Amino acid sequence: RNMLELCPLGQQHRPDALDNLAGALFIRFTQWGNIDDMDESIHLDREAISLCPEGHPDRDTYLNNLAYSLKNRFDHQGKPNDLDEAIFLYEEALQSVGFKSDFLLDNLGGSLIARFNKCGNIDDITRAISLRREALTLRPPGHLHRDTTLNNLALAL
Repeated sequence: RNMLELCPLGQQHRPDALDNLAGALFIRFTQWGNIDDMDESIHLDREAISLCPEGHPDRDTYLNNLAYSLKNRFDHQGKPNDLDEAIFLYEEALQSVGFKSDFLLDNLGGSLIARFNKCGNIDDITRAISLRREALTLRPPGHLHRDTTLNNLALAL
């Protein structure tokens, strides 16, 4: 929080400071389970995104982080709007990044699987499998996260 005081509104590093604090609150949520931490994390990432116009080099990262938090809040509270927004944000991040991101593809796939499990729409699971297969192509043998992607794809199948 002290970092935010050093990065007032209009300062170029404020979005990073907001995202870093959001990440710390997310971690604290995972450790202690206080939903207020998750809610504040989401609020801070929304603010970080609002300060980054389209084309900003870190916008996709902030979109991913917000989507990840919304997906986790959905897992905790079961609010479908959180999951739908997470999916929308992952898609926006993929469009804004300008290249295929294995993490974004895998994360979007995970959110689509969650929605399939909740709603049963076959299009969601079909797309999730496709996205995770695409993520796997970006993680060739020897890649640090290939095993995770293989596991995620297997779970989707």
